[in-house]
Amino acid sequence: MSAWFCPEILLTLAGVGLILVDTLAPEQVRRRTPLLALLAAMGILGWSLWPESRTLPTSWLSLFISDGLAAVFKPFFLFCLVAVVGMATRYRLEADEAVRGEFLALPFFPTAGLCLLVSARDFLAVFVALELVSISLYLLTAFHRTKPASLEAGIKLLVMGGLSTGFLVMGIAWLYAGAGTTEFSKLLLTQAGTGANPAVLMAAGLILAGIGFKVAAVPFHAWAPDVYEGSPTPVTAFLAVASKAAGLILLLRVFGIGAFALESMGEFFRPILLTLGIATVTLGTLAALPQRDFKRLLAYSGIAHAGFMILALGTGGEGGVGTVVAYLWAYLLASLPVLLFVNEMERLHGSTDLRHLDGIGRREPGPSLGFTLCLLSMAGLPPLVGFPVKLAVLANLWNAGERPALVVAVIMAVAGLGIYLTPIRAMYWEREADAIPARRFPPFLFWVMVMAGLLNVWLGFQPQELVRLAEKSLSPLPVLEAIRE
Repeated sequence: MSAWFCPEILLTLAGVGLILVDTLAPEQVRRRTPLLALLAAMGILGWSLWPESRTLPTSWLSLFISDGLAAVFKPFFLFCLVAVVGMATRYRLEADEAVRGEFLALPFFPTAGLCLLVSARDFLAVFVALELVSISLYLLTAFHRTKPASLEAGIKLLVMGGLSTGFLVMGIAWLYAGAGTTEFSKLLLTQAGTGANPAVLMAAGLILAGIGFKVAAVPFHAWAPDVYEGSPTPVTAFLAVASKAAGLILLLRVFGIGAFALESMGEFFRPILLTLGIATVTLGTLAALPQRDFKRLLAYSGIAHAGFMILALGTGGEGGVGTVVAYLWAYLLASLPVLLFVNEMERLHGSTDLRHLDGIGRREPGPSLGFTLCLLSMAGLPPLVGFPVKLAVLANLWNAGERPALVVAVIMAVAGLGIYLTPIRAMYWEREADAIPARRFPPFLFWVMVMAGLLNVWLGFQPQELVRLAEKSLSPLPVLEAIRE
Protein backbone atom coordinates (compact mmCIF):
# COMPACT_ATOMS: atom_id res chain seq x y z
CA MET A 1 0.00 0.00 0.00
CA SER A 2 2.89 2.38 0.73
CA ALA A 3 3.84 2.16 -2.97
CA TRP A 4 0.85 4.38 -3.75
CA PHE A 5 2.34 7.13 -1.58
CA CYS A 6 5.28 7.74 -3.92
CA PRO A 7 6.10 11.41 -4.58
CA GLU A 8 4.66 11.35 -8.11
CA ILE A 9 1.17 10.45 -6.87
CA LEU A 10 1.35 12.81 -3.90
CA LEU A 11 2.40 15.69 -6.16
CA THR A 12 -0.51 15.06 -8.53
CA LEU A 13 -3.00 14.85 -5.68
CA ALA A 14 -1.61 18.01 -4.10
CA GLY A 15 -1.89 19.93 -7.39
CA VAL A 16 -5.48 18.81 -7.94
CA GLY A 17 -6.33 19.53 -4.31
CA LEU A 18 -4.98 23.07 -4.48
CA ILE A 19 -6.99 23.78 -7.63
CA LEU A 20 -10.15 22.48 -5.94
CA VAL A 21 -9.47 24.57 -2.84
CA ASP A 22 -8.97 27.70 -4.93
CA THR A 23 -12.12 26.97 -6.93
CA LEU A 24 -14.60 25.65 -4.35
CA ALA A 25 -13.44 26.71 -0.89
CA PRO A 26 -14.77 29.79 0.94
CA GLU A 27 -12.86 33.04 0.66
CA GLN A 28 -11.19 32.73 4.07
CA VAL A 29 -9.81 29.32 3.08
CA ARG A 30 -8.65 30.51 -0.37
CA ARG A 31 -6.54 33.15 1.32
CA ARG A 32 -4.55 30.32 2.88
CA THR A 33 -3.77 28.71 -0.48
CA PRO A 34 -0.15 30.01 -0.57
CA LEU A 35 0.51 28.55 2.88
CA LEU A 36 -1.17 25.26 1.95
CA ALA A 37 0.90 25.01 -1.24
CA LEU A 38 4.15 25.66 0.60
CA LEU A 39 3.31 23.16 3.36
CA ALA A 40 2.35 20.53 0.78
CA ALA A 41 5.62 20.98 -1.12
CA MET A 42 7.68 20.82 2.08
CA GLY A 43 5.77 17.77 3.31
CA ILE A 44 6.35 15.83 0.08
CA LEU A 45 10.02 16.82 0.14
CA GLY A 46 10.35 15.50 3.70
CA TRP A 47 8.58 12.27 2.75
CA SER A 48 10.87 11.75 -0.26
CA LEU A 49 13.89 11.51 2.06
CA TRP A 50 12.52 8.33 3.66
CA PRO A 51 13.36 4.97 2.00
CA GLU A 52 9.66 3.98 2.00
CA SER A 53 8.88 6.74 -0.51
CA ARG A 54 11.08 5.08 -3.15
CA THR A 55 8.78 2.10 -3.54
CA LEU A 56 6.85 2.22 -6.80
CA PRO A 57 3.53 0.50 -7.56
CA THR A 58 4.08 -2.94 -9.07
CA SER A 59 2.18 -2.04 -12.22
CA TRP A 60 4.71 0.72 -12.95
CA LEU A 61 7.82 -1.45 -12.91
CA SER A 62 7.79 -2.23 -16.64
CA LEU A 63 8.27 1.49 -17.39
CA PHE A 64 9.93 2.95 -14.28
CA ILE A 65 12.77 2.02 -11.97
CA SER A 66 13.72 3.03 -8.44
CA ASP A 67 17.51 3.17 -8.45
CA GLY A 68 20.22 5.42 -7.07
CA LEU A 69 19.81 8.12 -9.72
CA ALA A 70 16.09 8.44 -8.94
CA ALA A 71 16.76 8.48 -5.19
CA VAL A 72 19.28 11.33 -5.55
CA PHE A 73 17.26 13.53 -7.89
CA LYS A 74 13.67 13.23 -6.70
CA PRO A 75 14.58 15.30 -3.60
CA PHE A 76 16.43 17.63 -5.99
CA PHE A 77 13.24 18.38 -7.92
CA LEU A 78 11.16 18.63 -4.77
CA PHE A 79 13.63 21.09 -3.27
CA CYS A 80 13.23 23.14 -6.46
CA LEU A 81 9.45 22.94 -6.03
CA VAL A 82 9.64 24.29 -2.47
CA ALA A 83 11.79 27.21 -3.65
CA VAL A 84 9.55 27.93 -6.65
CA VAL A 85 6.34 27.81 -4.60
CA GLY A 86 7.95 30.05 -1.99
CA MET A 87 8.87 32.53 -4.73
CA ALA A 88 5.39 32.26 -6.24
CA THR A 89 3.76 33.23 -2.94
CA ARG A 90 5.74 36.49 -3.13
CA TYR A 91 5.17 37.10 -6.84
CA ARG A 92 2.57 39.59 -8.05
CA LEU A 93 0.94 39.24 -11.43
CA GLU A 94 -0.22 42.85 -11.33
CA ALA A 95 0.71 45.84 -9.21
CA ASP A 96 -2.39 45.38 -7.03
CA GLU A 97 -3.13 41.69 -7.52
CA ALA A 98 -2.05 38.83 -5.30
CA VAL A 99 -0.91 35.58 -6.86
CA ARG A 100 -3.70 33.32 -8.08
CA GLY A 101 -4.28 29.82 -6.74
CA GLU A 102 -3.61 28.00 -10.01
CA PHE A 103 -0.22 29.71 -10.26
CA LEU A 104 0.68 27.88 -7.03
CA ALA A 105 -0.91 24.58 -8.03
CA LEU A 106 0.50 24.18 -11.54
CA PRO A 107 4.18 23.69 -10.51
CA PHE A 108 3.21 20.43 -8.76
CA PHE A 109 2.37 18.77 -12.09
CA PRO A 110 5.68 19.36 -13.92
CA THR A 111 7.48 18.30 -10.74
CA ALA A 112 5.57 15.01 -10.83
CA GLY A 113 6.61 14.67 -14.47
CA LEU A 114 10.26 15.30 -13.57
CA CYS A 115 10.14 12.65 -10.84
CA LEU A 116 8.71 10.20 -13.38
CA LEU A 117 11.34 11.20 -15.91
CA VAL A 118 14.26 10.49 -13.60
CA SER A 119 12.84 7.00 -12.96
CA ALA A 120 12.06 6.18 -16.60
CA ARG A 121 13.48 2.94 -18.00
CA ASP A 122 11.65 3.05 -21.34
CA PHE A 123 11.42 5.74 -24.02
CA LEU A 124 7.62 5.56 -23.89
CA ALA A 125 7.78 6.57 -20.23
CA VAL A 126 10.25 9.32 -21.15
CA PHE A 127 7.81 10.72 -23.71
CA VAL A 128 4.83 10.72 -21.34
CA ALA A 129 6.83 12.31 -18.52
CA LEU A 130 8.27 15.01 -20.79
CA GLU A 131 4.83 15.92 -22.10
CA LEU A 132 3.48 16.25 -18.56
CA VAL A 133 6.34 18.64 -17.83
CA SER A 134 6.05 20.56 -21.09
CA ILE A 135 2.30 21.19 -21.09
CA SER A 136 2.39 22.52 -17.54
CA LEU A 137 5.33 24.80 -18.35
CA TYR A 138 3.57 26.21 -21.43
CA LEU A 139 0.76 27.41 -19.14
CA LEU A 140 3.09 28.77 -16.46
CA THR A 141 5.34 30.60 -18.90
CA ALA A 142 2.44 32.53 -20.44
CA PHE A 143 0.60 32.97 -17.15
CA HIS A 144 1.22 36.73 -17.03
CA ARG A 145 -1.60 37.35 -19.52
CA THR A 146 -1.35 41.14 -19.53
CA LYS A 147 2.38 41.15 -20.26
CA PRO A 148 3.25 40.76 -23.98
CA ALA A 149 6.71 39.39 -23.14
CA SER A 150 5.13 36.57 -21.13
CA LEU A 151 2.77 35.63 -23.96
CA GLU A 152 5.68 35.74 -26.41
CA ALA A 153 7.70 33.48 -24.10
CA GLY A 154 4.82 31.01 -23.91
CA ILE A 155 4.45 30.88 -27.69
CA LYS A 156 8.19 30.42 -28.22
CA LEU A 157 8.35 27.65 -25.64
CA LEU A 158 5.31 25.98 -27.21
CA VAL A 159 6.78 26.07 -30.73
CA MET A 160 10.27 24.94 -29.69
CA GLY A 161 8.85 22.36 -27.31
CA GLY A 162 6.71 20.94 -30.10
CA LEU A 163 9.73 20.81 -32.38
CA SER A 164 11.82 18.98 -29.78
CA THR A 165 8.97 16.53 -29.20
CA GLY A 166 8.90 15.87 -32.94
CA PHE A 167 12.60 14.98 -32.92
CA LEU A 168 12.09 12.73 -29.89
CA VAL A 169 9.09 10.88 -31.32
CA MET A 170 10.82 10.36 -34.66
CA GLY A 171 13.86 9.02 -32.83
CA ILE A 172 11.72 6.60 -30.82
CA ALA A 173 10.05 5.40 -34.03
CA TRP A 174 13.43 4.81 -35.72
CA LEU A 175 14.63 3.05 -32.58
CA TYR A 176 11.71 0.64 -32.52
CA ALA A 177 12.13 -0.03 -36.21
CA GLY A 178 15.85 -0.76 -35.84
CA ALA A 179 15.95 -2.60 -32.51
CA GLY A 180 12.39 -3.82 -31.92
CA THR A 181 12.18 -2.35 -28.42
CA THR A 182 12.21 0.96 -26.56
CA GLU A 183 13.25 -0.37 -23.14
CA PHE A 184 16.74 0.71 -22.04
CA SER A 185 18.10 -2.61 -20.75
CA LYS A 186 16.74 -4.57 -23.72
CA LEU A 187 18.37 -2.06 -26.06
CA LEU A 188 21.70 -2.72 -24.35
CA LEU A 189 21.25 -6.48 -24.75
CA THR A 190 20.20 -6.08 -28.40
CA GLN A 191 23.29 -4.02 -29.24
CA ALA A 192 25.78 -6.05 -27.17
CA GLY A 193 28.37 -7.83 -29.29
CA THR A 194 27.24 -6.24 -32.53
CA GLY A 195 28.27 -3.15 -34.46
CA ALA A 196 26.29 0.03 -34.38
CA ASN A 197 23.04 -0.41 -36.31
CA PRO A 198 22.52 2.52 -38.75
CA ALA A 199 18.84 2.78 -37.76
CA VAL A 200 19.76 2.89 -34.08
CA LEU A 201 22.42 5.51 -34.79
CA MET A 202 19.83 7.62 -36.60
CA ALA A 203 17.44 7.16 -33.68
CA ALA A 204 20.08 8.14 -31.14
CA GLY A 205 20.92 11.27 -33.14
CA LEU A 206 17.27 12.35 -33.28
CA ILE A 207 16.82 11.68 -29.56
CA LEU A 208 19.97 13.67 -28.80
CA ALA A 209 18.55 16.60 -30.80
CA GLY A 210 15.27 16.39 -28.88
CA ILE A 211 17.07 16.42 -25.53
CA GLY A 212 19.35 19.21 -26.78
CA PHE A 213 16.32 21.50 -26.94
CA LYS A 214 15.46 20.70 -23.32
CA VAL A 215 18.92 21.62 -22.00
CA ALA A 216 19.28 24.60 -24.40
CA ALA A 217 22.45 23.19 -25.93
CA VAL A 218 23.82 24.95 -29.00
CA PRO A 219 22.38 25.03 -31.69
CA PHE A 220 19.05 24.37 -29.93
CA HIS A 221 19.39 27.25 -27.47
CA ALA A 222 17.68 30.18 -29.21
CA TRP A 223 14.45 29.96 -27.19
CA ALA A 224 16.06 30.20 -23.75
CA PRO A 225 16.92 33.95 -23.32
CA ASP A 226 13.52 35.24 -24.45
CA VAL A 227 11.61 32.61 -22.48
CA TYR A 228 13.62 33.21 -19.32
CA GLU A 229 13.16 36.98 -19.59
CA GLY A 230 9.44 36.91 -20.39
CA SER A 231 8.35 34.26 -17.89
CA PRO A 232 7.34 35.08 -14.32
CA THR A 233 10.50 34.81 -12.23
CA PRO A 234 9.35 31.70 -10.27
CA VAL A 235 8.81 29.96 -13.62
CA THR A 236 12.22 31.14 -14.79
CA ALA A 237 13.69 29.48 -11.69
CA PHE A 238 11.92 26.23 -12.52
CA LEU A 239 13.14 26.32 -16.12
CA ALA A 240 16.69 27.30 -15.18
CA VAL A 241 17.21 24.63 -12.52
CA ALA A 242 14.67 21.80 -12.50
CA SER A 243 13.87 21.58 -16.21
CA LYS A 244 17.51 21.93 -17.27
CA ALA A 245 18.56 19.30 -14.73
CA ALA A 246 15.91 16.92 -16.06
CA GLY A 247 17.30 17.18 -19.59
CA LEU A 248 20.83 16.50 -18.38
CA ILE A 249 19.68 13.54 -16.26
CA LEU A 250 17.92 12.16 -19.33
CA LEU A 251 21.22 12.45 -21.19
CA LEU A 252 22.82 10.46 -18.36
CA ARG A 253 20.11 7.82 -18.55
CA VAL A 254 20.35 7.45 -22.31
CA PHE A 255 24.02 8.01 -23.16
CA GLY A 256 25.76 7.56 -19.81
CA ILE A 257 24.31 4.50 -18.09
CA GLY A 258 21.32 3.45 -20.21
CA ALA A 259 20.15 2.70 -23.71
CA PHE A 260 23.18 3.92 -25.69
CA ALA A 261 25.92 3.42 -23.10
CA LEU A 262 27.79 0.70 -25.02
CA GLU A 263 31.32 1.41 -26.27
CA SER A 264 30.26 0.98 -29.90
CA MET A 265 27.80 3.85 -29.49
CA GLY A 266 30.20 5.85 -27.34
CA GLU A 267 32.85 5.85 -30.05
CA PHE A 268 30.35 7.47 -32.38
CA PHE A 269 28.62 9.91 -30.00
CA ARG A 270 31.46 10.93 -27.70
CA PRO A 271 32.96 13.34 -30.29
CA ILE A 272 29.48 14.70 -30.97
CA LEU A 273 28.87 15.35 -27.27
CA LEU A 274 32.27 17.02 -26.90
CA THR A 275 31.58 19.23 -29.92
CA LEU A 276 28.16 20.15 -28.52
CA GLY A 277 29.77 20.92 -25.17
CA ILE A 278 32.47 23.14 -26.69
CA ALA A 279 29.93 25.11 -28.76
CA THR A 280 27.50 25.43 -25.84
CA VAL A 281 30.00 26.62 -23.24
CA THR A 282 31.57 29.07 -25.70
CA LEU A 283 28.37 30.69 -26.90
CA GLY A 284 26.79 30.75 -23.43
CA THR A 285 29.81 32.45 -21.88
CA LEU A 286 30.43 35.02 -24.60
CA ALA A 287 26.74 35.90 -25.03
CA ALA A 288 26.25 36.38 -21.28
CA LEU A 289 28.99 38.99 -20.93
CA PRO A 290 27.15 41.99 -22.50
CA GLN A 291 23.72 41.27 -20.97
CA ARG A 292 22.04 43.98 -18.88
CA ASP A 293 18.90 42.08 -17.87
CA PHE A 294 19.56 39.63 -15.07
CA LYS A 295 17.22 36.91 -16.34
CA ARG A 296 18.79 37.00 -19.81
CA LEU A 297 22.21 36.87 -18.15
CA LEU A 298 21.14 33.78 -16.18
CA ALA A 299 19.76 32.21 -19.36
CA TYR A 300 23.13 32.42 -21.12
CA SER A 301 24.92 31.48 -17.90
CA GLY A 302 22.76 28.35 -17.70
CA ILE A 303 23.66 27.52 -21.29
CA ALA A 304 27.35 27.79 -20.38
CA HIS A 305 26.91 25.53 -17.33
CA ALA A 306 25.05 23.00 -19.48
CA GLY A 307 28.06 23.07 -21.80
CA PHE A 308 30.41 22.15 -18.95
CA MET A 309 28.19 19.23 -17.96
CA ILE A 310 27.91 17.98 -21.55
CA LEU A 311 31.71 18.07 -21.76
CA ALA A 312 31.90 15.93 -18.61
CA LEU A 313 29.41 13.46 -20.05
CA GLY A 314 31.36 13.39 -23.32
CA THR A 315 34.41 12.00 -21.53
CA GLY A 316 32.46 8.79 -20.88
CA GLY A 317 32.58 6.37 -17.98
CA GLU A 318 31.30 6.60 -14.42
CA GLY A 319 33.62 9.53 -13.72
CA GLY A 320 31.77 11.71 -16.21
CA VAL A 321 28.36 10.63 -14.92
CA GLY A 322 29.32 11.27 -11.30
CA THR A 323 30.73 14.68 -12.19
CA VAL A 324 27.44 15.71 -13.81
CA VAL A 325 25.50 14.59 -10.72
CA ALA A 326 27.73 16.61 -8.38
CA TYR A 327 27.70 19.61 -10.74
CA LEU A 328 23.89 19.66 -10.85
CA TRP A 329 23.64 19.78 -7.05
CA ALA A 330 26.25 22.54 -6.86
CA TYR A 331 24.37 24.46 -9.56
CA LEU A 332 21.12 24.09 -7.61
CA LEU A 333 22.61 25.42 -4.37
CA ALA A 334 24.14 28.45 -6.09
CA SER A 335 21.50 29.42 -8.65
CA LEU A 336 18.26 29.04 -6.68
CA PRO A 337 19.25 31.66 -4.05
CA VAL A 338 20.32 34.00 -6.87
CA LEU A 339 16.91 33.64 -8.50
CA LEU A 340 15.19 34.21 -5.15
CA PHE A 341 17.15 37.45 -4.82
CA VAL A 342 16.16 38.44 -8.36
CA ASN A 343 12.51 37.65 -7.58
CA GLU A 344 12.56 40.09 -4.66
CA MET A 345 14.38 42.69 -6.75
CA GLU A 346 11.71 42.44 -9.43
CA ARG A 347 8.99 42.66 -6.79
CA LEU A 348 10.42 45.94 -5.50
CA HIS A 349 11.43 47.59 -8.77
CA GLY A 350 9.22 45.99 -11.40
CA SER A 351 12.11 44.79 -13.58
CA THR A 352 15.28 42.71 -13.45
CA ASP A 353 17.60 45.28 -14.99
CA LEU A 354 21.10 45.23 -13.52
CA ARG A 355 20.88 48.94 -12.74
CA HIS A 356 18.72 48.08 -9.72
CA LEU A 357 21.81 46.51 -8.13
CA ASP A 358 23.76 49.78 -8.11
CA GLY A 359 24.94 50.53 -4.59
CA ILE A 360 22.77 47.85 -3.00
CA GLY A 361 25.74 46.27 -1.22
CA ARG A 362 25.98 49.27 1.11
CA ARG A 363 22.24 49.45 1.78
CA GLU A 364 21.61 45.69 2.18
CA PRO A 365 24.93 44.17 3.30
CA GLY A 366 23.55 40.81 4.49
CA PRO A 367 21.56 39.70 1.44
CA SER A 368 24.23 41.21 -0.83
CA LEU A 369 26.92 39.11 0.84
CA GLY A 370 24.98 35.87 0.34
CA PHE A 371 24.15 36.91 -3.21
CA THR A 372 27.85 37.58 -3.89
CA LEU A 373 28.92 34.20 -2.51
CA CYS A 374 26.38 32.39 -4.68
CA LEU A 375 27.50 34.30 -7.78
CA LEU A 376 31.14 33.49 -7.06
CA SER A 377 30.18 29.84 -6.62
CA MET A 378 28.54 29.90 -10.05
CA ALA A 379 31.77 31.43 -11.36
CA GLY A 380 33.72 28.48 -9.93
CA LEU A 381 36.00 30.37 -7.56
CA PRO A 382 37.49 28.69 -4.48
CA PRO A 383 36.66 28.02 -1.70
CA LEU A 384 33.05 27.77 -2.92
CA VAL A 385 31.30 24.59 -4.05
CA GLY A 386 31.36 25.63 -7.71
CA PHE A 387 35.14 25.29 -7.75
CA PRO A 388 35.54 21.52 -7.08
CA VAL A 389 32.81 20.53 -9.54
CA LYS A 390 34.21 22.71 -12.32
CA LEU A 391 37.67 21.38 -11.52
CA ALA A 392 36.28 17.85 -11.79
CA VAL A 393 35.07 18.61 -15.33
CA LEU A 394 38.55 19.79 -16.30
CA ALA A 395 40.13 16.74 -14.65
CA ASN A 396 37.87 14.40 -16.60
CA LEU A 397 38.83 16.10 -19.85
CA TRP A 398 42.52 15.81 -18.93
CA ASN A 399 42.25 12.13 -18.01
CA ALA A 400 40.32 11.38 -21.20
CA GLY A 401 43.02 13.06 -23.29
CA GLU A 402 40.61 15.62 -24.75
CA ARG A 403 43.12 18.48 -24.93
CA PRO A 404 41.20 20.80 -27.35
CA ALA A 405 38.05 20.59 -25.24
CA LEU A 406 40.13 21.15 -22.10
CA VAL A 407 41.72 24.31 -23.51
CA VAL A 408 38.32 25.73 -24.51
CA ALA A 409 36.84 24.86 -21.10
CA VAL A 410 39.68 26.58 -19.24
CA ILE A 411 39.45 29.71 -21.39
CA MET A 412 35.67 29.92 -20.98
CA ALA A 413 35.91 29.30 -17.23
CA VAL A 414 38.22 32.31 -16.94
CA ALA A 415 36.17 34.47 -19.31
CA GLY A 416 33.03 33.52 -17.43
CA LEU A 417 34.26 35.37 -14.35
CA GLY A 418 33.14 38.57 -16.05
CA ILE A 419 29.54 37.34 -16.10
CA TYR A 420 29.34 37.24 -12.31
CA LEU A 421 31.74 40.05 -11.43
CA THR A 422 29.58 42.58 -13.31
CA PRO A 423 26.63 42.46 -10.84
CA ILE A 424 29.08 42.30 -7.91
CA ARG A 425 30.82 45.44 -9.14
CA ALA A 426 27.44 47.16 -9.47
CA MET A 427 26.53 46.29 -5.87
CA TYR A 428 29.74 47.46 -4.23
CA TRP A 429 31.44 49.91 -6.57
CA GLU A 430 28.63 51.70 -8.40
CA ARG A 431 26.87 54.69 -6.89
CA GLU A 432 23.14 54.17 -6.39
CA ALA A 433 21.24 56.29 -8.91
CA ASP A 434 19.15 59.08 -7.41
CA ALA A 435 16.28 58.23 -9.76
CA ILE A 436 15.94 54.73 -8.26
CA PRO A 437 14.04 54.82 -4.95
CA ALA A 438 15.75 53.13 -2.01
CA ARG A 439 13.57 50.13 -1.10
CA ARG A 440 14.38 47.56 1.53
CA PHE A 441 14.32 43.80 1.10
CA PRO A 442 12.09 41.75 3.43
CA PRO A 443 13.84 40.46 6.60
CA PHE A 444 13.59 36.79 5.63
CA LEU A 445 15.83 37.38 2.61
CA PHE A 446 18.74 38.23 4.92
CA TRP A 447 18.67 34.79 6.56
CA VAL A 448 18.00 32.86 3.35
CA MET A 449 20.84 34.49 1.41
CA VAL A 450 23.36 34.35 4.24
CA MET A 451 22.60 30.67 4.91
CA ALA A 452 22.80 29.88 1.18
CA GLY A 453 26.16 31.65 0.92
CA LEU A 454 27.54 29.82 3.96
CA LEU A 455 26.29 26.49 2.59
CA ASN A 456 28.17 27.12 -0.65
CA VAL A 457 31.32 27.90 1.36
CA TRP A 458 30.93 24.83 3.59
CA LEU A 459 30.46 22.45 0.65
CA GLY A 460 33.47 24.05 -0.99
CA PHE A 461 35.52 22.80 1.95
CA GLN A 462 33.59 19.50 2.16
CA PRO A 463 33.10 18.38 -1.46
CA GLN A 464 33.04 14.76 -0.35
CA GLU A 465 29.33 15.27 0.42
CA LEU A 466 28.74 15.73 -3.30
CA VAL A 467 30.99 12.76 -4.01
CA ARG A 468 28.72 10.61 -1.84
CA LEU A 469 25.71 11.77 -3.83
CA ALA A 470 27.50 10.90 -7.06
CA GLU A 471 28.40 7.44 -5.75
CA LYS A 472 24.83 6.87 -4.56
CA SER A 473 23.44 7.82 -7.96
CA LEU A 474 25.50 5.07 -9.60
CA SER A 475 24.33 2.34 -7.20
CA PRO A 476 20.99 0.51 -7.40
CA LEU A 477 19.03 0.73 -4.18
CA PRO A 478 18.26 -2.36 -2.09
CA VAL A 479 14.59 -1.39 -2.22
CA LEU A 480 14.61 -2.09 -5.96
CA GLU A 481 15.56 -5.70 -5.40
CA ALA A 482 12.86 -6.00 -2.75
CA ILE A 483 10.27 -4.67 -5.19
CA ARG A 484 11.32 -7.15 -7.88
CA GLU A 485 11.12 -10.05 -5.45
